[in-house]
Amino acid sequence: MSFDLNSTYFNQFLLLVRDHATLLTFVSVALFALLRDDKALRYAALCAAFYVIGYFSFPLIKQVDADLYVIRYVYWALSDIVFMAILAVWALRDKVYLWQSVLAQLIVLPAPIMQLFRLVDRHYLDLSYSTYLYKSILPLVNILTVILCFLPVLYLLKNRVNQLQVKG
Repeated sequence: MSFDLNSTYFNQFLLLVRDHATLLTFVSVALFALLRDDKALRYAALCAAFYVIGYFSFPLIKQVDADLYVIRYVYWALSDIVFMAILAVWALRDKVYLWQSVLAQLIVLPAPIMQLFRLVDRHYLDLSYSTYLYKSILPLVNILTVILCFLPVLYLLKNRVNQLQVKG
């Protein structure tokens, strides 16, 4: 059995995650609350909080920045940097899984870079180099961030299987 990145099912899965990211983060919060995994719960709750903040701040930022098209990119870049900073501090304090924090840092890092590149490219140089990158990289960052909310389930299942093997 092979895995095809161009398959219809895989593309539908990516669209589902992209279109329902906020809802999926809340599902992961509920899941890890039930499983009593505080580290995974903290990461999922942080993702959910940032999605909710993003959802409610989006119209306001667009309205405030209706003419300049500068504030939005700086705001969104700073939002990503704050997300990464919180995760880094929590990882150092052993409040989230270190591996999950490192993966999240690597996944989210292109987002603020892309926001600032978009600002410079589109508004200071009056070019359009960033258009395709912006429309492909940012959704991918969001999709991977949400998928990362659910990866601790695999970690928990692996530990449960190992516990059963030791007992049996």
